[in-house]
Amino acid sequence: MSSARLWATFALALFASPACGYHALSGAESLGPNVHSIELKALENETREPGLETLVGEAMNEEFTRRGWLKSGVQGELSDPDLIMMGTLRTANYHSSSYSAGALALEESIDISLDLKVERAATKEVIWHDGNLHVREVFLSSADPGIFASNKEQALRRLSSEIAQRVHDELFQKF
Repeated sequence: MSSARLWATFALALFASPACGYHALSGAESLGPNVHSIELKALENETREPGLETLVGEAMNEEFTRRGWLKSGVQGELSDPDLIMMGTLRTANYHSSSYSAGALALEESIDISLDLKVERAATKEVIWHDGNLHVREVFLSSADPGIFASNKEQALRRLSSEIAQRVHDELFQKF
């Protein structure tokens, strides 16, 4: 096949593909044409982990900002949001997950469960809800309280980021 014929075939395929309905989608289109912003309300924290709601909230705002499909803002930041996200951190449980020969904990795991929903601001219609979202992270234990606290904080930050990514991805999935 000559290069001119190859280019002609490519150009025809390129111009014909929109006619058959194929086109790239923005994730924002999955929520409707008039959805441009989301307000992230402060999460309720029913766990024994102080500040966890702040970590998860910051991770959510960062994830929505990074992806750029919707303008995001924390509670009260947007004047007229199209969507509102709210929820509750239910549990944050720690478990020793591996031990040394001397019965010292080598690794700890943290399990977090939460209930989140997103609703349209104008109608209060719930467009996404996960009442039983669970995430788990394993981190190194230590007999030194400072090292243990640092490892635990890093694990909580990773979990917060994972929560934000999962929620964002689930919200924009099209079936």
